[in-house]
Amino acid sequence: MAERNEGALEEHADGRRLRAEHNRDAVVQAVLSIVEEQQGGPFPGAAQVAARAGVSERTVFRHFADLDSLFLAAAAHLSPVLATYLAPTPDAPELEQRVAAIVRLRARLYEQIAPVRRVAALLAVSHPVMTETLSEAFRSSHEQIRTVFSPELRRSGRAKATLLDELDLVLSWPSWEGLRSRQGCSVDRSRKIISALLTAVLSPYEVSP
Repeated sequence: MAERNEGALEEHADGRRLRAEHNRDAVVQAVLSIVEEQQGGPFPGAAQVAARAGVSERTVFRHFADLDSLFLAAAAHLSPVLATYLAPTPDAPELEQRVAAIVRLRARLYEQIAPVRRVAALLAVSHPVMTETLSEAFRSSHEQIRTVFSPELRRSGRAKATLLDELDLVLSWPSWEGLRSRQGCSVDRSRKIISALLTAVLSPYEVSP
C-alpha cells in the first residue's frame, strides 16, 4: 500500500513538473511570436504574453523574475539559428564565390532574427547579460569573416587589422538593418549592395586561384 501511495505521489510530481515545463515553454514561445508579429517594437507586457501563452500573469512571473529575464530566455532560443549561419566557412578558391556565399548566409540570418535583434539592441543599453550575448555573436561573426577571407587578409600584410575592421562593418547587423529599414531596400538589393562593398574592399588583395 505504501509503495502504491509513493508511486502515486511520484506520478503527481512528474505531472506538475511537466506542466511547469510546458507553461514555461509556452511563455517563451509567446514572446517570440509577439515580437515576430511586431517586427521588433516595444517589448510586450506581461498581460499580453500571458494571454498569448494561455496562462496567468502569475504563472509568467513564477518562471521569470522580470520581463528582461523572460526576453533573455526567449533570445537564447535563437542560439541554434546563429550557429547555423555563423559556423559555416565557405572556402571556394574564387573570391567572388566566397563573397556570394557569406552574403547569402548573412542575409538569411539577419532576416530571420531581425525582430528579436531589434529588441535586443534596446535591452543591451541597460542589461549587461544581453550586451555579452551580442558580443558573443559578434565574436562568432568576426571569426567566420577571418576564416572565409583568410587568403586576402594574409595578402593585405600590415593593413590586415584595418581590412578586418572594414569587413566586420560591411557584414554587420547595423549595415543590413540600415539598408532594409532606413533605406527601404529589398533583400535582393541589400545583398547586391553588400556584395559590391565586400568586393571593392577585398579586390586589391584578391589571390588568383
